[in-house]
Amino acid sequence: MAVSRYDEPIRPQVHYSPPYGFMNDPNGMVYTNGLYHLFYQWNPKDTVAGVPQWGHATSEDLVHWKNHGVAIASTTEDEGVFSGSAILDVDNTSGFFDGSVKPEDRVVAIFTSNTPEKQTQNLAYSTDGGFNFTRYSGNPVIDVNSTQFRDPKVFFHEDTGKWVMVVAKSFDYEIAFYTSSDLKNWEQVSTFTGGLYGYQYEVPDLVKLPVVGTSEYKWVLFVSINPGMPLGGSGTQYFIGDFDGETFKPDDYVVRMADFGKDWYAAQTWSNTGDDVLGLAWASNWQYTNEVPTKAWRSCMSVARQMALKKNVKYNPGYAGYSLIQEPLINKELRADSCHGNTPLSLKSETGAFEFRINITGKDLGSDNTDPSSVRITISNSTGHRTLLGLRPFDTGAHFFIDRSNQFEHPLFNEKISAYVNPDDNDNPVYDIHGIVDRGIIEIFINNGTIAFTNTVFVADADKLLIEADEKFTVNGEIHSLKGTW
Repeated sequence: MAVSRYDEPIRPQVHYSPPYGFMNDPNGMVYTNGLYHLFYQWNPKDTVAGVPQWGHATSEDLVHWKNHGVAIASTTEDEGVFSGSAILDVDNTSGFFDGSVKPEDRVVAIFTSNTPEKQTQNLAYSTDGGFNFTRYSGNPVIDVNSTQFRDPKVFFHEDTGKWVMVVAKSFDYEIAFYTSSDLKNWEQVSTFTGGLYGYQYEVPDLVKLPVVGTSEYKWVLFVSINPGMPLGGSGTQYFIGDFDGETFKPDDYVVRMADFGKDWYAAQTWSNTGDDVLGLAWASNWQYTNEVPTKAWRSCMSVARQMALKKNVKYNPGYAGYSLIQEPLINKELRADSCHGNTPLSLKSETGAFEFRINITGKDLGSDNTDPSSVRITISNSTGHRTLLGLRPFDTGAHFFIDRSNQFEHPLFNEKISAYVNPDDNDNPVYDIHGIVDRGIIEIFINNGTIAFTNTVFVADADKLLIEADEKFTVNGEIHSLKGTW
């Protein structure tokens, strides 16, 4: 396939998308030598899902990306290099490296080899910081004789001094935990099951997150399912608890959604980023991803997000708990033209990419459920074709909505989607809305990231953003057009 241009009408300008072909799950995310490495499931031969290999891109700032082609290729026509992770083996626990390889260049990838017969966990190692890989001659390192055993996420657990792998036993609805001292020999030590089952478990991740405003940390287990999410198709749930190096003990088995939109799946975090937990997800949905109206390429990633937990988030007036908070990492140097003040606010962008932030207050917000008043955000092109989104309050909180009508004729590309939002203060509701609009994708972060809402859109050449509100609202904010990164 020919390399496509990044100025295509629906091609995002500040989100990563493949140069051509079909992309899905993020893989092997590791930071070293000043570069964030993003590997991903890639079918470079077609624009539909096929037999994937690991594609590769790098970035210095998580916004500007450079493509590097195939990083780990299939060894046979029917072997898929499925999802996995990558780590920096600084101390050479694996024995793959000698003294000539600098510690920061000792990258080990852990991935699922998928064949018609089985799925097994395998290793490949790089001596040049993640650009070229050699498969381990002793593969596979784990084989349980199953066709539904995949997506290993590996990290080093400091307290026990061992490597930990979380991996999905997909049709058993189990996340299996393994430990190892050398990345080659693994022992299963526990399992976890819970939450929404759907059709299958996929792409787990386990991370230690700081609790904002405290010295506390909690462990968060992400589990993706497809299909079977409440909005249909694929999505990511998470659980909060503690981890001792072998067993994840959830505080409860409450299902919490990592993103309330239709297009945020297979979330993964970078390794080797210190105390900062940075991640992203595939911004599509298996319900329709093979049919979306792009040409030489399909799919993009979400923007990178910094993750933490917030304590005492009020879900209703009588109950408070933890919530995942996510802050989009968009470089302010990308901002071009801007407008500020009270609504209405309107701005045009040469790239079709925007960042906006608004603060919504008002008298008796949501006091009357029959009042149709709302805040409306419209993204449109010169012919009047548009995407409408916004917020409508009720006495129990508010609903942030998006209308994807007349964009993409598919029975499962839902026309209207909404996310429930509870203000931090029910007696004096305030809503803070932070949005990234980038041609084919819109990401919304509400009340400092306690709600994330990611949806793809398909309005070609949309270059105008308008924010307006009914008179009962006071809406103050700003819109920035964004420079392209390709």
